[in-house]
Amino acid sequence: MEPARKRGALAGASELGPIGPDDLVTEMSIDVEFEGRSPEITDFHCIKQLLQQLFLKAPVNLSDMTSVLIHQSKIGSVIKQVSDDDDDEDEDDDDDYYAVDANQVFGITSIINITEKTSECVGNLQKLMLDLSNLHSDSDTTRFVNKLLGDDDNQVGLVINERYVNIPPPISVPLFQALRKELSKLKCKKQSYNFDYIIMICKIYKVKKDKKGNKSYEDSEIIWSNGEEEFFDEAADYKFEFCVQQDKGSGLAGNWVESDPEMIPFRRVLIFSMEKFCSITDQLESLLTGNGAQSYQHEG
Repeated sequence: MEPARKRGALAGASELGPIGPDDLVTEMSIDVEFEGRSPEITDFHCIKQLLQQLFLKAPVNLSDMTSVLIHQSKIGSVIKQVSDDDDDEDEDDDDDYYAVDANQVFGITSIINITEKTSECVGNLQKLMLDLSNLHSDSDTTRFVNKLLGDDDNQVGLVINERYVNIPPPISVPLFQALRKELSKLKCKKQSYNFDYIIMICKIYKVKKDKKGNKSYEDSEIIWSNGEEEFFDEAADYKFEFCVQQDKGSGLAGNWVESDPEMIPFRRVLIFSMEKFCSITDQLESLLTGNGAQSYQHEG
């Protein structure tokens, strides 16, 4: 399910239902409180689905990648609904119909080393980054990416920051804070977590202002699937993007009318130093925690 815009309450609650442009009204609102937990084997299918909506048809072994993310030691978080043991067992059938599975994974924030080719997916990811850079970036960025990934002395981490629609940006603050703390602990023990550079693949949409077949998206409005990633974009050392309209397989979720502007899905690849990752995370905290992210919990 590909999100167009996020709508709904902030903090640990979210509107789950049809979405679309700002002038459309959501049909249903469900308050959901979320918490972060370490990934488990039982989360395999849900995590793979989340990766699928990010990578689409990219040549990456997502089963292997999911396994790597789950079995990494003490790093990364999945978003799940907080279970309420005090729920009234005599709730109406309608409420039960719209209830959310407490074991459902709504998002994942983690990181994977793409320098050390210890698994098939790491080789896939490294080749994917090189190929995409060669095809879509300017010459300076291409040279940097080839140098970065061609030198095994550079520890490069690919951040996975993926979640389903309607979960608002403030929830990313504690997720990134947890990731930073975990990295800080692990890098003292394992060189593979002492990253020099970070890569992030972001989902964006460009609003096509006319329907006359004009394929130029210059000066188009950009909508970020995960709003917090715009701050990472502003601080990126290098970046490039590419259209994935032919890969998405299905339309965007929500109700649409013919007068709505067409929204074209892109992926934007950001590259920045580990130092910038830390400073950006601090920026997220100052900008977003005021919107209620503090109600989110994280359990190790």
